[in-house]
Amino acid sequence: MSAYKVSFKSLLYVLAGNLGLAAALDCFFAPNEIAAGGFGGVGVIVNSLLPVSVGTVVFLISVPVFLWSWFVQGPAYTVSALLSTAAFSVFADLLSFLPCLTENRLLAAVCGGALYGVSGAVLVRGYVAGSGTDLLARLLVTKIRHVSLGTLVFICDAAVVLASVFAFGDIESGIYAGAAIAVCSFTMDKMIHGFNKAVVFEVITPDNDACRRLSRAVMEKLDRGVTLIPAVGMYLESPRDLLLIAVSPKQIYEVKDMIHSLAPGSFAVMIDANEVMGEGFKGLDVTVPLKNISEADKL
Repeated sequence: MSAYKVSFKSLLYVLAGNLGLAAALDCFFAPNEIAAGGFGGVGVIVNSLLPVSVGTVVFLISVPVFLWSWFVQGPAYTVSALLSTAAFSVFADLLSFLPCLTENRLLAAVCGGALYGVSGAVLVRGYVAGSGTDLLARLLVTKIRHVSLGTLVFICDAAVVLASVFAFGDIESGIYAGAAIAVCSFTMDKMIHGFNKAVVFEVITPDNDACRRLSRAVMEKLDRGVTLIPAVGMYLESPRDLLLIAVSPKQIYEVKDMIHSLAPGSFAVMIDANEVMGEGFKGLDVTVPLKNISEADKL
């Protein structure tokens, strides 16, 4: 039995994420003839050539991806993918009555791309399947682990944009679609990794007493772990203590105050960390197939 289950919470993520994707398509992209990638973009292209709804096209071309998902992510995940794609298809057709929110194509590309990115991140954060090229990218990232999820989505969507340029014969539409995809990719990566931002302090203390005072304060007052790394100051070739401390952004000034008051004379370096995984920090590894993620890891 797969560890991944389609729960009521997952269903809410499916509905919320795909509702946002469909709203972006109907309120920003479709009215302005912007095929901003995704299987939705393919649907827009096909719909302009054949009397077939966008939702129907999206679902039909997703079938081969469902088959791949069955073997890579497992049966339970594939059911989620089916629900997600069905939700997007239905929402895309049901929301087609919504008015165009702006006729400025650049503004539509930016706003629609941002909404696409946020909605895609909602699906990722909920450990549920996306639809279209988002689903395809979620499968590819388990094989091409050195490329980020947002980048893979960008590559897949770029192929759809190129197809739309040839289909519509409008280079300008392709440019706006590319801008929308870039905004989507940037927003998705920031939304996914931004939930787990951290700062790492590397502190070389002047003596053992200062090292102990600072370590004890960080562990007791901030409830953060501290790692002691033996080091050597090469100028005098003398042994020194190097402390490695990872904290959340809101704890930066507390650590700074502790260094000044408890370990004066220390040499400290503050480094931004895009993501930290381990005790005290909940990371999101999108390169791991969801069937291998336990329910406890999702909490």
